[in-house]
Amino acid sequence: MIEINKELLSPDLTQKIKNLELEVNEFRDTPLDKIALEKLREHFRTHHIYHSAGIEGNRLTMAETAIVLKEGIDISGKPLKDSIEVKNLGLAFDFLYDLSQQDVPISENYIKQIHKLIIGDDPSLSPGDYRNIGVIITGSEHRPPEPFEVPIKMMELVEWIRENENQNPIIVAAIAHHEFVKIHPFKDGNGRTARILLNLILLKKGFPICNIRRDERPMYYEALSLADTGVYEPIVEIVTENCSTLFSEYIRLRDESNRLKEWAKKIGNKDQQARLSKTKTEFELWLNKVNQIKLEFKQAVNILDDTIESYYISFYEYPALTLEKYQQLKENGIAPATNFFSIRFHNKDTDRIVATFMFRFFRNNDKYPYAKTAIPLELNYFDKKSDNFNFIGYFDKARKIELRSFYINEKGETVVRFIKPEDEKYYEHETTTERVTDVVMKFFDQVFENIIGL
Repeated sequence: MIEINKELLSPDLTQKIKNLELEVNEFRDTPLDKIALEKLREHFRTHHIYHSAGIEGNRLTMAETAIVLKEGIDISGKPLKDSIEVKNLGLAFDFLYDLSQQDVPISENYIKQIHKLIIGDDPSLSPGDYRNIGVIITGSEHRPPEPFEVPIKMMELVEWIRENENQNPIIVAAIAHHEFVKIHPFKDGNGRTARILLNLILLKKGFPICNIRRDERPMYYEALSLADTGVYEPIVEIVTENCSTLFSEYIRLRDESNRLKEWAKKIGNKDQQARLSKTKTEFELWLNKVNQIKLEFKQAVNILDDTIESYYISFYEYPALTLEKYQQLKENGIAPATNFFSIRFHNKDTDRIVATFMFRFFRNNDKYPYAKTAIPLELNYFDKKSDNFNFIGYFDKARKIELRSFYINEKGETVVRFIKPEDEKYYEHETTTERVTDVVMKFFDQVFENIIGL
């Protein structure tokens, strides 16, 4: 089985996974109420079954899938097989949720029970029993193991899942999902069972489920084929992106619940409602300003990447900030997972990452004694030794890059903070007169001159 280590995934994908893990851990401090959890479960149940069945060719629409699951009726004009398939997946999904709430390890027996629920009572498909025939996966060059090897391979897979219990569940779930498909232990229903197993691993660790959409089928199958050759990045990235997408539903429902609670408290208090409205307007204006800064850098990256031949430059945007985080930043100067965007320089000839910069929202109150509510967008530099980002001023290598941060002042002006040499010493300056475009061009000029050496 595969060993999970730093070399398995790219730094960018590793960072995405770390960001999601931080968000999930933070979310646990403010869990959803019972009603919100029920809404979320029903939403995930319908969407997972619609997409998982659709990947295998099921023709029911999302609305028809919901009707079958809720009413238990068959859809006229569609093959009976499609309705039965959806009902069976509903039973398997309910079993998945029950298992995820129990403090029991994943076992071969549970996997067989899941398969039995998915397949139903068709004896020709041997529900819950490993296959006793050889199989070929259509469209794949991979040849699954012979029937006598399947029990050994499945035992090894379950042991590997348990051995990696403390690793990031997204990585474990993605690899385990692929290994299950690779073994292809059952006559039929392997894909649906593999996706239930994937989500069982995620849910047991408190992570959102991963709904691989039916329109992602070609990319999904291609990622599985690449994993057959030892390239796991694509399948892990698909799981990461889909988990992130569904995690936004957690955030949305939590925000909805929070707004309802606030509304209930503030009903009849027009003054408080007015203040909340003012804060939202303030947040939207502030977000528009900082997004303009981000777009200036993004445009510069796109133009430079099209122009320079020896290097390529990538631009990554982190998840959007919420009103709640804006308020935390304004009050405390710091909040979890407030990275905004990052820029990476990569040498095409040596296939080496030359430099990585990241902008995040962070206020050191010692540096901003006269701007107590400022939310600085601080420049950070990636340090290979510590495998982490730090304030750019910590690095002698990057001292000649003058830009330090941006923030929006109380007048709505964009303030630029930078360093300039004066009498062989360095001290910070602020200005509201320099255009962001000029600051961005100066930043890239200094990076190419002092870091990259052009």
